[in-house]
Amino acid sequence: MSNATQMVDASGPVATTAGTGITIISWFATWDWGFLIGVLIGLAGLGISLANYLSNKQFQKRKDQREQELHELTLLKMKENK
Repeated sequence: MSNATQMVDASGPVATTAGTGITIISWFATWDWGFLIGVLIGLAGLGISLANYLSNKQFQKRKDQREQELHELTLLKMKENK
């Protein structure tokens, strides 16, 4: 009787681990992977779009500064010619 008890005690953790593994695998199997991949691609696109927006904003600021300097130089030349 002692051996039977030991066998049950030894199989308890194995059965629990196997049950947990099967539960996790079945949980993954119920997911709609195409949808999840599409969501990940969409989020990546959103991140790229945000980075592009921030980059363009920085370059536009520099362009505006250059145009302002050229405008001021043009006004200065016009005042000198008068």
